[in-house]
Amino acid sequence: MKDEPRRGEKRELRNCVIIGDIKRSRDLDNWEQIFSELKRALEETNERFSDVLVVRLAPTVGDEFQGAIKNPDRAIELLHFIRGKMPVDIYCGLGIGAVEKLLDAEVGMRGSAFYRARDALQLCKKQGKKVLIKSSDIACLTDDTLNMVLYFIEVLENSWTKRQREIAEYFRLHSHNTYEQLGKHFGLKKQSISDVLIAANWKVIADGNNLLQKLLKELS
Repeated sequence: MKDEPRRGEKRELRNCVIIGDIKRSRDLDNWEQIFSELKRALEETNERFSDVLVVRLAPTVGDEFQGAIKNPDRAIELLHFIRGKMPVDIYCGLGIGAVEKLLDAEVGMRGSAFYRARDALQLCKKQGKKVLIKSSDIACLTDDTLNMVLYFIEVLENSWTKRQREIAEYFRLHSHNTYEQLGKHFGLKKQSISDVLIAANWKVIADGNNLLQKLLKELS
């Protein structure tokens, strides 16, 4: 899916900007606590993904945060990590393209990846979707495919029960654990963990995330 550069033309460096926004933050009574948890989640994310960071994740204005990574194929994994640490939902726009870090500033970016992430975030809010990706300034099949897979996954995750969500999100953050280890953590039998994940369509969601990673790798 990569577009080959014309002869003598330099390919645009393809990084990924992440811009997040806490959903309905004005309705939250415990905003100070949520903001504190957001900062802690971003610090843990920066440590976990330090090998691919271009711009460290940090709160910006209001209820937003942003950052950038070298490898677009790590974006979904990073986003799941942040979400797994947060007690509230977030909108997130992912933009793929060039990144320019503003000098003499703790936060701030420009470049095509930044502007695309901002556009994707606005579309999330308009369409009521949790995450959208934009890799081009014009409509393209790659973005349509990525966003359709993201939407299918979102629909499945929205159907989770509280117990399914608790186990699935813990497993997502501790994917090295066996079902037996998960069972010990939740005080359940191995078969019970398996039954919960099957009911949560975990295999379908995992396959969808693997497909997203492959498609995003093509955009690197």
